[in-house]
Amino acid sequence: MAQLLVDDVGEGVRVLTLENEAKRNAVDPALLAAIVDACRAADADGVRCLVLTGKGEKAFCSGYDLGELEQARPEDPLPDAALQVAISAIEHARPPVIAAINGAAYGAGAELAVACDLRVADATARISLPPAKLGIVYAPAGLQRFVEIVGLSRAKRLFYTGEAVTAARAEAMGLVDEVTEAGAALERAVELAKVIAGNAPIAVQGMKRIFLLLRRRDLPQAVVGEVEALRRMSFHSEDAREGVEALRQRRKPRFVGR
Repeated sequence: MAQLLVDDVGEGVRVLTLENEAKRNAVDPALLAAIVDACRAADADGVRCLVLTGKGEKAFCSGYDLGELEQARPEDPLPDAALQVAISAIEHARPPVIAAINGAAYGAGAELAVACDLRVADATARISLPPAKLGIVYAPAGLQRFVEIVGLSRAKRLFYTGEAVTAARAEAMGLVDEVTEAGAALERAVELAKVIAGNAPIAVQGMKRIFLLLRRRDLPQAVVGEVEALRRMSFHSEDAREGVEALRQRRKPRFVGR
């Protein structure tokens, strides 16, 4: 059963750990809701810095639980709606959030990491954005975060190819801020979090809020409906069903454009 572990490690730092090792820490609506609750609790408790990581050594987060994608019906909210709420909670949490990427960060896992203020990855980490391999269109805000961090051309390559990048490559392109030796990402992230927590919280939290205000840009209302239609069509297409099934069967998908 997926759950979020919460651990206060002292000096105003709290560690949130995604625990779903059977599915390589994949997230589902309940786990994403727990992230939202944890961010709100951190605000209420006066936490000065949060660290988000995954349980074990293989994965930070392997993405959205495929079972949840398969169960989605056309009349339901888009399957990634809960993910967008969790990402917003991370961005709007008062304390900065540091991602300790301890292995694979795919899809929703990469999005959660990029929503954090800083990213520390160990040498084994690999980051991939697989929507093109799953036949789905990501939310505009999700695409925008990657553009702001790595630039338009690199973001296009990440999303168009779905290829995984190594920790070293991710650091070179600015996708992560620091790479540690294998197994040391969490320790380093906590160390960095304690440095941040030692600074004036009003100043740190105020600047986080300003950074957020500077970077958020809403789509023109005239195109919102178009984008929503594109995303809904992709999630419920034949290609999306084929993409999920191919991933389950560990084979190359056979897309037909429907």
